[in-house]
Amino acid sequence: MVFGQAAPLERKLGFGGGGRGGEGRYVADIGKAWPVLIVCGGILPLFLSVIWLLMIRHFVAGMTWITVILFNALIISVTMFYYAKAGWIGHDAISVVIDESDPYVNISGREINHIRAVAVLMTVVMIITFLSSIAIVRRILIATSVLKVASKVIGEVQALIVFPILPYSILAIFYMFWFSATLYLFSSGQIIRNDCNANCCSYDLKSNRVNCDSCCGYSIHYTPHIGISILFHLFGCYWATQFIIACSSTVIAGSVASYYWARGEISEIPFLPVFSSMKRLLRYSIGSVALGSLVVSIVEWFRFILESLRRRLKLADTAPVSCMGKMMSSSSQCCLGCIDWTIKSVNRNAYIMIAITGKGFCKASAIATGLIMNNILRIGKVNVIGDVILFLGKLCVSLFCALFAFLMLDTHKYKSAHNRISSPLFPVQVCWGLGYIVATLFFAVVEMSIDTIILSFCQDAEEHQGTAQCAPPLLMETLDGEGETQRLTQGS
Repeated sequence: MVFGQAAPLERKLGFGGGGRGGEGRYVADIGKAWPVLIVCGGILPLFLSVIWLLMIRHFVAGMTWITVILFNALIISVTMFYYAKAGWIGHDAISVVIDESDPYVNISGREINHIRAVAVLMTVVMIITFLSSIAIVRRILIATSVLKVASKVIGEVQALIVFPILPYSILAIFYMFWFSATLYLFSSGQIIRNDCNANCCSYDLKSNRVNCDSCCGYSIHYTPHIGISILFHLFGCYWATQFIIACSSTVIAGSVASYYWARGEISEIPFLPVFSSMKRLLRYSIGSVALGSLVVSIVEWFRFILESLRRRLKLADTAPVSCMGKMMSSSSQCCLGCIDWTIKSVNRNAYIMIAITGKGFCKASAIATGLIMNNILRIGKVNVIGDVILFLGKLCVSLFCALFAFLMLDTHKYKSAHNRISSPLFPVQVCWGLGYIVATLFFAVVEMSIDTIILSFCQDAEEHQGTAQCAPPLLMETLDGEGETQRLTQGS
């Protein structure tokens, strides 16, 4: 909340009293905290991701332990910071008001409640994380052996380390335009005066002062056309993000497949395999990748719409919900979540088979599903722990970005009257999301390397009556010799 000369965006968003216009305040926070978004959502995750890839290339044996320990430390740090902002630790609780005489002091209670709710959620996550880390200690050695295979590929095809900078740059440019359009969309509604029967105080835009006479401030009324535009804008952002990530994954899979089918011989690997893979993607497979990313986006959007309808019906229905109704609601959400996870997994393997075989999306999905079903137990044994370590690595990067964003927003610049933000919660969440997306782009190099080599191994074995002919020696050692290889290919 800004007192004195109101910023143009804040005037249009209509920040009134009584806690109204919350969406407007959060969007305005993004507008005022854009330097934090650039640093913590763009530059910092780029730097951390490249450092992680270099370390996994040269220090693979210790990276699994470092990742697990660092993840637990970051979870604890972020949780403690939420506790500090909630006022449960120290005396640095969040406040959206200038001083105690501020007529908007009631808004502060709602923001503190939000921070405390997130603090409780982070506490639960911290406990689960710590117990899970103890449970996977014995299996970290398996992850190390799997990551050695990926680090060998990255060492031979070194362009893979810097390739994610390309999709990262494309996403960065796209998000800059998308955020600008978002600010205009959220501020394009009709500004109307709020109805209020009780006496209240609000900022009078005409007199440029706080007025406690008869009004409760202003809010934005969105027409149906603007509402549909906002929904389409959000859907387009998710689809474009999935499409760019899918293109990046397909290029990486094509580069790694070149390494595998050349039997690891440098002389037989195409010159600049990353660019060769990009050429094949743009010439033959761009439609298949677009279809796969669209399927994921539609399913995710369908979940979002159903969840929104469920919440609105819950608010509109004053009667208590029966146990059967709660069970049906929870079951439907769980089923939709499982379907979404399955489609994402099938799509990722389909992109790999598109890069290996050059087939269309549907045919590649069928081939990938058949290979996985025939080798599901052994693939799961070799691959699951590696995916867990990579997931923890992505969370480490995103949590570090969130923590650094917290520290930047806690400075005097964002606590002064001119640049004051109403709550650090939303900018920090945006930085966390952007950091995770950037980390996903870079960590996909290792993730797709592992998945591509394993699926290539299964495809190779199936084409040669159960005996892989092109598997690199390190892969054979990782799978524990001929006995493990036979069990992997035959699924017995």
